[in-house]
Amino acid sequence: MKLRMPPALLRMGLRGARPLFTSSRLPISTKRTLVDLLSQGAQLPRGTRIQGTDHIGGVEVERVLPPNSSDSHTLLYLHGGGYALGSARGYTGFAANLGAAAGMKVILVEYRRAPEHPFPHALDDALAVYRALVSSAEDASKVVIAGDSAGGGLTLALAMALRDNGDHLPAALGLICPWADLAADVEHRRKAGTDPLIIPSLISDWAPAYVGSADAANPLISPVYGDLHGLPPVVLHSAGQDPISADSHLLEKLFHDNNSGSIVEHFHNPRRWHVYHLQVGFLRDADDAVKHLGQRLAAYAKHPRQQRQSGFTHNGQVV
Repeated sequence: MKLRMPPALLRMGLRGARPLFTSSRLPISTKRTLVDLLSQGAQLPRGTRIQGTDHIGGVEVERVLPPNSSDSHTLLYLHGGGYALGSARGYTGFAANLGAAAGMKVILVEYRRAPEHPFPHALDDALAVYRALVSSAEDASKVVIAGDSAGGGLTLALAMALRDNGDHLPAALGLICPWADLAADVEHRRKAGTDPLIIPSLISDWAPAYVGSADAANPLISPVYGDLHGLPPVVLHSAGQDPISADSHLLEKLFHDNNSGSIVEHFHNPRRWHVYHLQVGFLRDADDAVKHLGQRLAAYAKHPRQQRQSGFTHNGQVV
């Protein structure tokens, strides 16, 4: 049974947590614990099996088996948290719901986090897991990769790296409120929204920790500066109150204006906040978004011939 909560109450809770994340007095370990508490609210679909911690390609992962999942299809998930917070274990409940919507088993990557491990460590870990999966007889055409926020940007960077290195590409990419332009934050160009938790100064604090000594405009850090041709179909979700939503709109424009040849579906909820999907089970819009994303990713993996027609949709409308 789902425990619905009024959106205003959820907003209030997120807004109340903001001072904890902006505080310079709290150590990063405490902030990581707080993010795990926020992301662990999603209830597991009945019958889900948490298969526990494993290692793939030398990288720690969490394996989740939703009740209706197929052994033949895999959702590789990259969690959010500004490259510094969040964890695979903290995201198991959310990922189980997305996996159930897609009908796929889920592998969550416990990639190394900043500031201890700046770029390219997170990307290297994601590459290692994907390549080990595919090399162990996993069919790349039956794998989808998804992520939220920093994990969404990392998902796109991973696909670009795979393409550039001649690897077999996954069936589709799911980008939830992707953080795809870290240069904007290093240079303090991010505009404020009405998000209850995420504000530009907070993002500007996270960006340099991941960028380190690299160039923030490196496409493998900020995919908006890269070549978007030859990528798998993209299912993109964004939220109107989110200051990072500018990245989603820019990505859609770049895919379109550069004649990338890719399929891009962009679904925008103007009423909601950054990665509102994490409130699945509590917020109807989150339930709908998770269901939509899972079903669309499954369509590309399970019915590729019917789905692979180059074009763009925005909130279901062909553009």
